[in-house]
Amino acid sequence: MLRIGLSRSIRSQILRTSRVITQQPSTRIGLCSSSITSIRNNSTAAAAAAPVASTPLAEEIRDKLVSFDTIPDAVDTLVTTTTLHSNQIGYLQSIGLAEGYGPTALVERLLEYTHVYTGLPWWATIIAATLTLRVLLFPLYVRASANATKMSKHKPELDKAMELVKNATNTAEQMKGVQLRKKIMKKYGISTFASMAPILQLPLAYGFFQALRKMANVPVEGFSDQGMAWFEDLSQVDPYLGLQVIAAGAIITVVRLGGETGQNAMAQSMKKIMTFVPILSIVFTKSFSAAVLLYFAANSMFSLVQALAFRIGIVRKWLGMPPKMTSEELSKVSQKGPNGIAEWFSSFSESQNKKALKAAEMADRKLEITKRRKDSAKDGFIKRH
Repeated sequence: MLRIGLSRSIRSQILRTSRVITQQPSTRIGLCSSSITSIRNNSTAAAAAAPVASTPLAEEIRDKLVSFDTIPDAVDTLVTTTTLHSNQIGYLQSIGLAEGYGPTALVERLLEYTHVYTGLPWWATIIAATLTLRVLLFPLYVRASANATKMSKHKPELDKAMELVKNATNTAEQMKGVQLRKKIMKKYGISTFASMAPILQLPLAYGFFQALRKMANVPVEGFSDQGMAWFEDLSQVDPYLGLQVIAAGAIITVVRLGGETGQNAMAQSMKKIMTFVPILSIVFTKSFSAAVLLYFAANSMFSLVQALAFRIGIVRKWLGMPPKMTSEELSKVSQKGPNGIAEWFSSFSESQNKKALKAAEMADRKLEITKRRKDSAKDGFIKRH
């Protein structure tokens, strides 16, 4: 009994001790949470009671910050404005032009350099830049004109060589005609690529068109008041279509003179086509700016002057070109070969028909030989042909 009583008293004492230990952490946590809550409440109350003091740094930041509503206007201003003027190098690049090394960018730089270093107004700058490129390309036109004269003079021999190529029934005959044509061209100093040299003007013409179109759309400083006569504003259309008429008239005259080389014996059918095309172009170019049309007119007038110069014997002799063929000589040469698209087509069709007939005859002959061999095989022997 005594042992049971002692064990019960010891158990009750252990239970009381464990209760005290388990209650102490909760008490501490409660004290900590109450103290934190009181501190937080005190700081919030103090912040609400005392207003925030405005420092000089805060005022400076507030004054210098840009409102979000004004950001688009500020960006547009940075893109479209520049501190340079059109009489300074780098002006076009500062407004987003003359960047890169394509035909358009090169022409824009040429226009800017011409305008700055000569001091000319924009209308005269466009004409001067066009003349500069025509002078650089002039040797190519000289060579093309000389080559055209040689080809016209020796056209009958060249046509014979081409007939051999067209009427050839096998590769060997074709190569024979090609070699004969090369021999004739080498003998008289004729080059196929020399006649195509003026085509190099096409990328530059495209560059002028794009450059002046972009400069008129901006518009570049001075374009609105540095025109002349009836087209004072180069960024606007020609109100009287005068520049279109000048360009069309010059091109038609050049065609009548035989092209820019002044020598080509152009067929009458082609002359009629090239007469209506410039007139039709007036309708398609009526919405172009005066700057673009001024380039077209100036370039056409320079082509006309060049064609007239190539028709003068003294000029051709001074440039080392062969004498220009007369109209009688050209007509005799043209009568020996196809003259015009219709005649060339009929001649080509006739040659193709002859070629087809020869091929059909060869096929019939081969079939006949094959048939004879089969018949001979049936009789017991093969006859060689």
